[in-house]
Amino acid sequence: MELGAGSPAAYAAGRMRNNTRLKRPGKTRKVSKLTRMQLAEWLDSLHPPAASLSQIDGYLTALVVSPRFIPPEDWLKPILGDQVTWANEGTIEAAARNTLFQRYNEIGATLSGGPRRYAPIFMRTDEGEVLIDEFADGFYFAMRLTIDDWQPFIANPEIGMALIAILGHCTTMISPDERLALMNPEGTQLLADSWRIVPDVVEMLHATLAGSRNIEIQ
Repeated sequence: MELGAGSPAAYAAGRMRNNTRLKRPGKTRKVSKLTRMQLAEWLDSLHPPAASLSQIDGYLTALVVSPRFIPPEDWLKPILGDQVTWANEGTIEAAARNTLFQRYNEIGATLSGGPRRYAPIFMRTDEGEVLIDEFADGFYFAMRLTIDDWQPFIANPEIGMALIAILGHCTTMISPDERLALMNPEGTQLLADSWRIVPDVVEMLHATLAGSRNIEIQ
């Protein structure tokens, strides 16, 4: 699917081509990327530890649906630091950066009407239990970059209630023990099953907040 000129992915590509310090290779050049497993292993190997794969996916998802567009050079550093943001091509850091760009574009293309439905990356236990705390932490971390732009939408009852499916799992807003103390058994069970509706929530946010994103092509 070809992205429209006004999409975040198109803007990102344009900025990367024009930025002498942070360039993305042209289509004629083979881009080095990592598989999902390779990226997860590389993240696990960093000292100090970096965000997990699920946290990064939540982070990228919130960036795509955000009410205000954030250029890649502004969101790369908070999640992976300068070493990745300004890495030279051919390094493992550049490959990790390219992989994040790829996932970012994939999320945007899917939410804009791609052939496949948006599917978040969640953690699972060995028993198959779905854990979305790390995804939620990454999502909220990205929200904080433009929290003032989010506030009016969070105050909207429909959007605010829908966001609970994600932010209700966030460990950086409120601890798990505090969250459980505030909820009744029925609410706790609903929250445990809320991972099932996260794709619906993300698609709703992308459609509802689309008019607020101001994207300029440079």
